[in-house]
Amino acid sequence: SGVCNLTTLTIEVNENNDLFLPDGRNLNILSGEKAMVQVIKAAHQMRLGEDLYDIENGVDYLGTVFKSPVDEDGARKSIADAILKKADVAGIDSLTVTIQNGILGFTAEVVTIYGERIKVSNQ
Repeated sequence: SGVCNLTTLTIEVNENNDLFLPDGRNLNILSGEKAMVQVIKAAHQMRLGEDLYDIENGVDYLGTVFKSPVDEDGARKSIADAILKKADVAGIDSLTVTIQNGILGFTAEVVTIYGERIKVSNQ
């Protein structure tokens, strides 16, 4: 699909979402599709209200995932809102959400402002 020059830049994290030194010496800056995937995955990890500078940012876990009964539609809207807040995201083509035993899973096909589509999942 060609080269995509996305503006999103982020510091690379490992599978535990921790900063690390991939070469043992330097932090690694991601750009393009790899940066977008990491930023979108991180969007689902912030709880609504956790960001002191933007209390509307994050996923409403308490009102959807940890509610009895669970609210899958509310969780889907909440995670979609979190993804759509990312600067280079133009839209979401598809978003599948599952909630099992208090764990939110998602798979999304996200459209960037550059027309590229990125598949992202936390599963």
